[in-house]
Amino acid sequence: MAVDAATKKLYNERIGSHKTAISEHEKEMSAYKKAMTTNKKLKPFFHLGNIAEQLKVVKLQIEMNEISEQMMQVKNNSFLDNARKNLYKIFADLDAVVKGDIDEAIDFNRDNLDKIAPFTPKQRLNLYRHIRRSIDTLIQSYGSNTKWIWSFPELYAKSSNLGKNLIDFREVQSKRDPREEFFYDRKEMVKLVSDDLMDASNRYRDKYEISTKASSDLVMAIKLLDGLRRVAIAVKDDAVAAKAKTGIDSYKARIEADKEEKKPAPKK
Repeated sequence: MAVDAATKKLYNERIGSHKTAISEHEKEMSAYKKAMTTNKKLKPFFHLGNIAEQLKVVKLQIEMNEISEQMMQVKNNSFLDNARKNLYKIFADLDAVVKGDIDEAIDFNRDNLDKIAPFTPKQRLNLYRHIRRSIDTLIQSYGSNTKWIWSFPELYAKSSNLGKNLIDFREVQSKRDPREEFFYDRKEMVKLVSDDLMDASNRYRDKYEISTKASSDLVMAIKLLDGLRRVAIAVKDDAVAAKAKTGIDSYKARIEADKEEKKPAPKK
């Protein structure tokens, strides 16, 4: 369907205003990056500020595609691809704050968590929600017919693992009185991250079963479940810990079965 000149003009104006807003956020990010070099003590908070600006940019870029679909009747994948790239920049910033290691024990990043103690559990919960919502919206915007479909499990894995590493489990374990400030925020954060670790693991299992048949995808599914198991043990959730352990054992058995299948038949 042809788009009339007036619609094109309005489209360009709306996209232009979004690009201007993105430029303003990029200026803020440049200021944060410059500040990181001059104040090491506040560097983690500048990274968090950077993440907040990047999330705003991602939202604007997804909206730009929506405007294209509504006004021009065409999906603009370049806007979505830019949003996807910025999500990985968010992961890099969060890795700098709390570390993105996936194979470590709970509390492995104690020094990092101590440095951001003023960043409250409510703020951490809100940040995690925004990241997760951005991922969901981006994937919905791409639709099912996209070349990136089997890269999406990585987005969920990185976000849920970084969410886990953002939780101060020492605080969760010591402040168990519902009257404590942020008690319910901590509880909700643990529940969200636990659910998302399971979900991300399932997505890697599906990637293995439907697409790749690569044992590396089952290995990642195991790592995510092992992270979930450690969270469950820390919060004394025996049922979730047992469920995670069952999944780990099942995936390990499948990997071994795959190895046996791929062994060459003995020569007669």
